[in-house]
Amino acid sequence: MLNTPSLSAEAEEQRIQALYSYDVLGEGLNNELDNLVKLAAQIASTKKSYISFVDQDYIVFKASHGLITKQRIFARLGSICQYAMYSSELYQVANIRLSKDFEGSPLLQAQDNIIFYASVALVDTDGFPLGCLCVVDDEEKLLNPAQAEALQTLSQQIITHLSLRRKNLQLEAQTKRSEEFINVFDASPEIHCILNRNGDILFTNQAAYNMLGYEITEVLGKSMWSFCYREDVPRIIKYIEDGLKNGQKLFSLDFRVIDKNKNIKWLSWSMASKGDRWFSHGRDITEKKRIDTELLHLSLVASKVNNGVVISDEHNRVSWANDAFTSITGFTLEDIQGKPLGDLIRGPETDWSVIENARKLIKDKKSFTVDILAYRKDRSKIWLSIYSTIVLSPQGGVETEIEIIIDITDKKNAEQELEVLSTVASKTNTGVSICNQNGEITWVNEALEKLIGYSAKELYGKKLGDVLSTAETDRKVVLDARNASERKKSFSIEVLAQKKNNNKIWLSVANTPILNDKGIVERYIELIADITERKQVEKGILLAKEQALQLSEAKEMFLSVMSHEIRTPLNAIIGMTHLLLENNPKPSQIDDLNILKFSGENLLNIINDVLDFTKIETGNLHLEFSPVNLQVLCNDIISSLYVSANKQFNQLQFNFDKNIPELILADKTRLYQILMNLLGNAIKFTDHGLVELTVGVVNETANQISVKFEVKDNGIGIPSDKKEYIFETFTQAKSDISRKYGGTGLGLAITKRLLNLHQSEIMVESSEGKGTTFSFTINFEKTFGIQETEKAKKILFEGKRVLVVDDNEINILIAKRILTTWGLQIDFVSDGYKAIEAITTKKYDLVLMDIQMPGINGFETTTIIRGMDDEYYKNLPIVALTASTLDNEKSKFKESGMNDHVLKPFNPSEIKKVISNFLG
Repeated sequence: MLNTPSLSAEAEEQRIQALYSYDVLGEGLNNELDNLVKLAAQIASTKKSYISFVDQDYIVFKASHGLITKQRIFARLGSICQYAMYSSELYQVANIRLSKDFEGSPLLQAQDNIIFYASVALVDTDGFPLGCLCVVDDEEKLLNPAQAEALQTLSQQIITHLSLRRKNLQLEAQTKRSEEFINVFDASPEIHCILNRNGDILFTNQAAYNMLGYEITEVLGKSMWSFCYREDVPRIIKYIEDGLKNGQKLFSLDFRVIDKNKNIKWLSWSMASKGDRWFSHGRDITEKKRIDTELLHLSLVASKVNNGVVISDEHNRVSWANDAFTSITGFTLEDIQGKPLGDLIRGPETDWSVIENARKLIKDKKSFTVDILAYRKDRSKIWLSIYSTIVLSPQGGVETEIEIIIDITDKKNAEQELEVLSTVASKTNTGVSICNQNGEITWVNEALEKLIGYSAKELYGKKLGDVLSTAETDRKVVLDARNASERKKSFSIEVLAQKKNNNKIWLSVANTPILNDKGIVERYIELIADITERKQVEKGILLAKEQALQLSEAKEMFLSVMSHEIRTPLNAIIGMTHLLLENNPKPSQIDDLNILKFSGENLLNIINDVLDFTKIETGNLHLEFSPVNLQVLCNDIISSLYVSANKQFNQLQFNFDKNIPELILADKTRLYQILMNLLGNAIKFTDHGLVELTVGVVNETANQISVKFEVKDNGIGIPSDKKEYIFETFTQAKSDISRKYGGTGLGLAITKRLLNLHQSEIMVESSEGKGTTFSFTINFEKTFGIQETEKAKKILFEGKRVLVVDDNEINILIAKRILTTWGLQIDFVSDGYKAIEAITTKKYDLVLMDIQMPGINGFETTTIIRGMDDEYYKNLPIVALTASTLDNEKSKFKESGMNDHVLKPFNPSEIKKVISNFLG
């Protein structure tokens, strides 16, 4: 069975090119291989044999023996040779009528009644299959190994014959090209010479006679120097010697020679050194030199004008250009000399037909003027106006072309801009009106007519504002616009107008005054657009904004009320718990009180989380930076968590990088909150394990330090599909987490947002059942010249009088119990009016002022006190007692004159710290 090869289009293309290189498909190989084909039939003991070459679409039979059919070209489709030529072995079929390989083969219908078929591939020395050497017969048979080997050898002989034929063809072509080259060489109008190292002429062409009058025999063997003008010889020799010293191989120079009639002629001579020979050629430039001399005189005149001047020969080749041309186009004389000017200055957008037409006029000996878009040397566009004058020779032919070139780019740009503006003004969907210096309409476009319903004829001579104004139009806007026009100023207004059909329309009108060179207004141009839809959208947006503002205010009010209402009873619970614990409770009560304290503080943390998250979401939470000892802060956090860690039988470990400065600028409160959330979670979700806090330097500059925080535990871990989910609000990794471990699901959400405020991202790595690692990096500013605050000295409040203003009896009881233990003298009042009366009656060192009270609230009370004349009232420390954490209330503290605030529920250490700021 014959294998069908799978070939790429590129490989087939290369094979076809190889086949064509042997020139075997035409008439050239009709009888050359007849003997070899006949020998193939004798070797195989068959009646018939032939060679088939596989072309792109056809099979071509060559050098056949014994075939009856006269057809020699067959369709390639269905042929067996196109596959057999890829076989490395002899391919034979005893009976092709029984072989699947020959299904559809044209050999089945041949007049020769072919039964037996065998072929050997013809593969050239480059490995390209060209076709097959085939032997066929009208009876069944098979070849023996000796016959197969002989046919393989014969196929190689055929390839050898073809290769020799190709070489002969190539040699014939090369010989023909050499003869053509010699003919071109001899017919050249330039002198071509071959010289030896001494300058002796070894060969020259017929041009030596045509140009100088010397027969070839008169110059061969003589030195080229004998024909040179004597004064030029030293210059030529020095030029060549200097070039050779510098490794130069090519030389070009102009010098004079003496022809046979003793006339002096200028030659432009080029020489190339190769081995011990010089290959030289020269052309007669005598006339060019004469023209150059004349041009030198003309250039003295032309170089002084501002317009470009270019002089070209009869073939449009530039011979001279002035400096003004270089200034205009950037091309120097060296750039363009000997080249057609049009070829150099054209570009992608140049109208080539203009240049072709100009050259036709030159051939017709006609002068012309054209404007053309050209390109400078830097390929920037330029418009040129070219005035061409033809100078005729005495014989009436074109001798010289002189072109005066003017830069008209500005003029063309202005014309094009005017054309564009005219088109835009006519076709644009925006209304356009042109008014005279009095603001009266002189022209409108179709778009404006369609926009307002008035025709141009109805608008001519009128002011647009007078035509379109209604009772609802803001006349002040119109009058202000006209006043701006009178002051030669542009303006843009939006005004409600009325169309011709009485429909209302909002218009945007942009007016621009056009001034002449004396600064006087010649006309006004107005662009008018329909903005009715935009105005309706703006109205909707404004309404939505008002609704959103009302909703936000309602939300703020709800949070304020909830904060106050929840924190007030919490203040009683937590405050009383503190007092009971400090009042020597029975041992049996301590556990109960601790549970009560823990539950109250846990509820407070939940409320704080909700309020903090709300402030972050509304953008009301801002970082406040101050000098912080990071190591002390972390130690305090670790210390505060030891109890909860021990309950879980966990170990707490703290690793701190000593390269971190003692003080950095940080928001201590928010950093504390972040670490407490992460460490608290780690402890909560770890049992009999290790919780580790690592703080280290990542990068440091003169003013900043990057610190990486890492909280690691070996607790329950987080499922891989929940790692992002845990940072969502009110969500936890599993449904039973809240029931089993507690929490709101806000801790990590707040932590992530607090880190976003620090321009940082939290990273999490976790494996379920193996533990979790949270990490983040914060860039801190360094502090310079700031010392850590000394530890607070023991505060003594003996003899200090404090007024507590609060309407809640439990709050009063708690405050009294806490404050009196510090030696303070306490007075209590229940509203703002009584507070003012008490302050005016007695002298107090501090006032603790509740915010929410019947009658006048704490803000109003403080404002009244600060408004009294005596300095005592203006300087009396007033500290707010508030259950709200909203920023709008914090701003009211300062506005009303309050000095500080204490957040309910009361934390004894916090309230003591605030009081000590004023009484310490």
